[in-house]
Order: sequence, then structure tokens, then C-alpha cells
Amino acid sequence: MKIKVPGDRQQNKIAFEFIKDIKENKKLLDIGAADCILKEFLPKNIKYYSLDIHDKEAKQDFILDLDKQKIPVKNNFFDIILCLDTLEHTMYPKKILKELKRIAKNDALFIFSLPNEYNFLQRAYYLFAIKKQTEKPWMVVEEHQHIHKPRIKDIIELFSESFKIKAVRYHWESRASGRKRIFWYVDRFINLLSKVYPGMFARDVVVVCRSRSNEE
Repeated sequence: MKIKVPGDRQQNKIAFEFIKDIKENKKLLDIGAADCILKEFLPKNIKYYSLDIHDKEAKQDFILDLDKQKIPVKNNFFDIILCLDTLEHTMYPKKILKELKRIAKNDALFIFSLPNEYNFLQRAYYLFAIKKQTEKPWMVVEEHQHIHKPRIKDIIELFSESFKIKAVRYHWESRASGRKRIFWYVDRFINLLSKVYPGMFARDVVVVCRSRSNEE
């Protein structure tokens, strides 16, 4: 099955490729789920749970602030945990990763993604002092914007500390890709470059992990 997602949500499509063929009954937690875009595409044997800090987009199973609250489930509960483009909005990512390991089974599958904040377009924004609409000065914490600005190296090191990395996927996709065909072709070209030089051309990094304690 193929899924269609907006141009800037390709990390969801990549994550789906790693779970779509799972046959066993599993419990999946989607952290930072927003509109729960993956829910309708998952196989019936995967029970879907969602978590977000607010309930604006869809009805969430858990509504809480991961920086301040623990997830109200017992230890070793989930088989699959997705946390896509979410940790950069939090104040204490390492603390949150410990909490995710607590609620995950020993053989759980973790799929994370984080934006590469040093891709060529971001560098141009910094060079010319351009602020995007989603970056309001002095409102980073209050509006849960991107608090952290990681490089590719920082992203890999973060997950290597607590997990055994099984796969890494670099990709580029823009919101404009779905609006005009020319941008779709441009994005396809940049996406090819992201595989060769991810530090410059990857917009996002998807990291697939297992618990390190389970691997050793």
C-alpha cells in the first residue's frame, strides 16, 4: 500500500515503509501525532495510539506536555514508537527519550525524525537574516517552535547514545512540491543530492532504532 502525504510530511511516508508489512499484533504510539495522518493506512493488526500537546487537529489518546508530564501507561507497553519531527520542539529531548524507553517493550521498534537545521536553504535564511513565518522572535518556547537546531551529526549522536541505529534515511521535500510540477522536479533533484551530501541537502533525517539494552 502507498500513502499520500503533504510535501513536508514525507517522514511519515518513510516511517510507514518500516511498519506496513508487520503481521503480528502490535501497539503503536504516535508522538506529536497532530492530524494522525498515519492512522488510516496502518494494517488492522497494529493498534494506534496518538499523543500531542494539544487536541486541535484530531482527537488524541493522550494530551500532555512531555517536558513536564510522564505518559500515563505502564512500563513495557508499546511495541512501536513513532516520534516524527517532535523532539526539536521540546526543552528536554534526552529526558523524553528515557521516558519513551520506559513505556516501550524490550524489542520495541523506534522511528524518529528530526529536521536538519543546516541544509542549504536554512543556511541562506541565516545568511540573509530571513525569519520564516513559523519562527516568531521571543516566542520560541511559548509557541513550541524549534527550540533545538541540530546538525546531521548531532541527530545521529543523540540516538546513538541510547539506541542501536538500524537504518537512517535522508530526504528533501518542500511544501511547494505539491503545488506546482516544476517544484516537484526540483525537489526530486535535491532529494537525490541529499543521499550524497545529507549535511547540505537533507531537509529531514529519519532514524530507525532498537533499544540498545536489547541488542547487547
